[in-house]
Amino acid sequence: MLQALMIIVGFDLVDALLRREKKIRPRQGRTLDRRIAAWKREVEYAAWTKPTEVKAVFGSADIVGNNRMVFDVCGNSYRLVVQFNYELGIARIRFAGTHAESVVSGLFDASGPRSQC
Repeated sequence: MLQALMIIVGFDLVDALLRREKKIRPRQGRTLDRRIAAWKREVEYAAWTKPTEVKAVFGSADIVGNNRMVFDVCGNSYRLVVQFNYELGIARIRFAGTHAESVVSGLFDASGPRSQC
C-alpha cells in the first residue's frame, strides 16, 4: 500500500460542507462527496514541489499567490482554497464552500480570485 506524501490539514471545513450539502441537497451532496474523495486521494499521494505541478494535474485550478490554489469542484458549484507548503508536504484547506459563498466571504469578486487570497 502506498504511503501518503502530502498531509491535508483543515479537512473539517470540507466535512462540514459535505454534511450540510447532503442534508440540503442530497443528490448534489453525494456527487460532491465523490468528487472531494477523488480530489483527496490525488492530493494525499502527490509529491508536488511547485504550483505548476498541481496545475498540471488539476487544469481548472487557479494559482492565486502565497502558495494558494483554488479548486473548482462540481463544475465550479463549489470551491476549495488550499495553501500548500511544498517543502513540508502540507496542504492546508483555507476555505470550502459554494461558489456564491466564496464571493460573499470576500475571497473573490465576480471576475475571480482577489490578490490577497
